[in-house]
Amino acid sequence: MEEWEKYGLDKRVDYDNLGRVFERMDLKKDGKIDVQELTQAYKNLGYQPRKRTEYGLSEVEDIIWEVDEDANGWIDWDNFVQLYVRCRKDRTGQEPTRLYNLIEFMVCDKDGGGTMSEDECMEILYHRYGKEVRPRSWRVGLT
Repeated sequence: MEEWEKYGLDKRVDYDNLGRVFERMDLKKDGKIDVQELTQAYKNLGYQPRKRTEYGLSEVEDIIWEVDEDANGWIDWDNFVQLYVRCRKDRTGQEPTRLYNLIEFMVCDKDGGGTMSEDECMEILYHRYGKEVRPRSWRVGLT
């Protein structure tokens, strides 16, 4: 069994894409994404995370708390992939999606320029919702 299959991913390309995004976010190259690195990832895309949420944490600390299964204050590779798999397979809408949305964007923003083409955007929608939920007007372009 391949490593990507052990994580519950459906395709090798998903594993490779996650690795590419994790490397882009792990600015210190220490195998984890901390508050400063995640904050920088958002700022690179023109988003200024809130300094304080209703829980008394910064928005980025709150995002890390949502997915940090071992409560060490950062996101390691296992946390990163587990979050992605849980959100990808979630049909209840109960999984935290803020980091997942950032990951999906960065997967499709292949050049790291902070923008996506229409095709890249459609790729996210297709992966997230599948063929069956696409509006009729989209079906012509994706079938």
